[in-house]
Amino acid sequence: MSVSSAFDKVRTLLLLALMVFIWLVLGMVYLDRFIVPFDRLRLWLMPWKGLFSIPIGTSLDERVFIMQGLLDASNRVAHIAFLIMIASFAIFSVYLTLVYQQKQRRVRENRLLLLKNQEIARRNEFIRYISATIGHEFKNNLGRIKRRIDLLPDIPQDARARIDSNMDKLFADIDIFKKISDEREAGLIDFGKVNLTEMLLGIARQYSDLADITFQSDIHTPTIFASQTLLKTVFENVIDNAIKYKKPEQSRALISISCAMDIDSRRRYVSLSFRDKGIGMDEHQADQCFYKGKSTQEGWGQGLYFAKYVIGLHAGKIRVGKEYTASGVGTEIIISLPFVEEALNV
Repeated sequence: MSVSSAFDKVRTLLLLALMVFIWLVLGMVYLDRFIVPFDRLRLWLMPWKGLFSIPIGTSLDERVFIMQGLLDASNRVAHIAFLIMIASFAIFSVYLTLVYQQKQRRVRENRLLLLKNQEIARRNEFIRYISATIGHEFKNNLGRIKRRIDLLPDIPQDARARIDSNMDKLFADIDIFKKISDEREAGLIDFGKVNLTEMLLGIARQYSDLADITFQSDIHTPTIFASQTLLKTVFENVIDNAIKYKKPEQSRALISISCAMDIDSRRRYVSLSFRDKGIGMDEHQADQCFYKGKSTQEGWGQGLYFAKYVIGLHAGKIRVGKEYTASGVGTEIIISLPFVEEALNV
């Protein structure tokens, strides 16, 4: 059971206990019968019971008038108590209905997200197969070309050495391509519990020699369901950009990270804000930085393009925080990931 689900259940039980107590008291007021230890509430809820007494020597008509007044007061309080009981029961019933509907909606959304993740895993398995096939075919064809070159007798020795060197580099690049492809696609398939707090603190230690990374208040992020390998790559890309585009007079990049829980279209998101105090970007650059090849800054449009792709795989959102981002001020990148911890128990 997730922490949020347990909190919802405890909150509902406490509210139910409170409502039962209120209904019990109102029922005793309505029936004018108090049981121990609630009999102490009689004088507080029905004060006229102890304040009014019939003086000795009062005529019969006066006695009847006083008793009728006390009876009318008791009837009014009984009717008010009954109406409050009915209204509170209706409100509580509506509350329970809304809570149940919200829980069912979360379960449906989490199931849908799990199905999407499974579909992504199948597609990525196919991509990994294609990548491995392409790498294998490249390697075979290059091997054939190299063997044919070796059969040519008239190639000078220095030219043959350069060709062999270039071919060896190509073979090495293909091996690297296959390795990266296998690791990256395997990461796409490997969705599971990700502790964002541990990941961010680990990245901060990793870049401690290049940047001063601070956390607004105590960093506390929930555990989510995601691909740890790809998310870490995204966060590293964002921090790499902050380091690359720090101001010339800065010896180290200044980066601040904060976390918040947001609700957008009735879906909960974990929003991470990465703020730096570098050279920043203007409005046009902020609009273009996530599109490959459209940025005016060298290097932008590659890492952030990949980041947008990865966040999209997680059904999340990435954007530039334009309230903070400006030329000469700094840049803010906001990453919102859906909070689907409950999906682990579906």
